[in-house]
Amino acid sequence: MASSNFWFLLIPLAALVVVVAGGLGILKLQKAANAKAAGTDRAAHVLRVGLPTTGKVLDSTDTRTRIDRIYILTRLRLHVDAVGEVPDFETELTVPLSPVKMPQFAPGRMVRIKVDPATRDIAIDEPRQ
Repeated sequence: MASSNFWFLLIPLAALVVVVAGGLGILKLQKAANAKAAGTDRAAHVLRVGLPTTGKVLDSTDTRTRIDRIYILTRLRLHVDAVGEVPDFETELTVPLSPVKMPQFAPGRMVRIKVDPATRDIAIDEPRQ
């Protein structure tokens, strides 16, 4: 009799462990997907090694993707000012922006950026808030 009570407890407990582990796995995958979509690894590298300059926003487009239900993944077309050995150039960058910060990235606005002179990768040099 005691052994049958054991199974009634063990089976739901095992199911609970599987559900919790699966949920944590899904959250981890979502976090990795968000980081990849936001380009955080590349941006962190550029912010470490890049040269500071400015860029003029030529176009700003909502990609209709959200990160953490707050940040709007926005495609920016920028004219990057010359810095060091890197001449001025145009490029596109997709960044997560807070809706509050969207007006600061409207066409015609100047933004602080950093440029990796080796690859010409760029990153916005402003805090993510």
